[in-house]
Amino acid sequence: MTASGAGSLKNTVRSPPAMGDTGGVLEPVQKLEVDSDPELSCEDEPDSDSDGQISIKSNNIEAIIENNRRYCNESYHMPNDEAEQTRLNIVHQIYLILLNGNLTTVPVSSGAPRILDIGTGPGDWVIEMSALHPEATFIASDIGVFDAGIGHIDLPNVFFQLDDAGDEWTYDRPFDLVHLRGLSGAFKDWRYIYKQAFKHLNPGGYIEVSDEDPAGDTVTLPNSNNSYLSIYASAMRSAAEAAGFPRDLSHLRPAMLSAAGFVDVRVLEREVPIGLWPVDIQEKTLGKMVLIALLEGLEAYSLRHLTATSKWTPDQVRDLCDKVKRELMTARKMTGRIRILTGRKPISSAAKKVETHNCTTV
Repeated sequence: MTASGAGSLKNTVRSPPAMGDTGGVLEPVQKLEVDSDPELSCEDEPDSDSDGQISIKSNNIEAIIENNRRYCNESYHMPNDEAEQTRLNIVHQIYLILLNGNLTTVPVSSGAPRILDIGTGPGDWVIEMSALHPEATFIASDIGVFDAGIGHIDLPNVFFQLDDAGDEWTYDRPFDLVHLRGLSGAFKDWRYIYKQAFKHLNPGGYIEVSDEDPAGDTVTLPNSNNSYLSIYASAMRSAAEAAGFPRDLSHLRPAMLSAAGFVDVRVLEREVPIGLWPVDIQEKTLGKMVLIALLEGLEAYSLRHLTATSKWTPDQVRDLCDKVKRELMTARKMTGRIRILTGRKPISSAAKKVETHNCTTV
């Protein structure tokens, strides 16, 4: 895999593949050599138009402080505080490495395309995409507002919108690309999300949905049957299901896009290292970033879910997260999975075609 170090990723961002190009897919993971002496210290862990857009400068949104984390409302499980913003920044860099500097795996149509970014978070993806495509119009939608410190940036073709994508979409004009990333557990009914995306895409438009494992279910940890990670994953799975927001990768099944009407459906999967065990310096950089994002995400994913639905106390949740962190920091040769699902709205009523690409080599 060709990738740059984390410090220079911003300079390696490239335009998405042209219409009809199949570039930008995840490369198969290579057989990685294990570093015999990896070290990671605790210091490495990071402590209005017709679409109804709003400015990112909005500061009149009342946040909710709960168990020392900030949330956008009473129900959404993920925080939107500084720690979560840092984690999302790291996740964005991880995807840049995996996509060899590309921001998407699907073509961006010529002319003046309209692009919808659902769950935009602090806006890393949409800001970089808008710079590459000044001719396009971007709607960046999220259920809450991050204090991303980008209000001073001139973004003439980006409109930030407060909206819950789980409700009916009311956009007046269709899009050429609908992009969703890192939203496992965000919606009760992904079939509804896919149907709405299909409805609001132009014929020939694309959907791209990406996710990393949110609850440790696909993290391979040696001797993990009785690990704290397995306890965490089981508790998270039960709590999320009880809340009606399952946290897994089940929404990234090709059949779900096909059922919504999409064609040329592809799923791209990549096994990623977690930690500093690879010998290859680029894979080691990737593994370090994935580990930091995982460590930062443990509390973010679990605190509200477990305290609200599983009768855990905040101290119990944090104690479990600390034990999982220590376990992960000392584990050897961990791996995880990242998956990207794409599909196209047909131009005509041609027969559906499902094309599955498993790009993982264990």
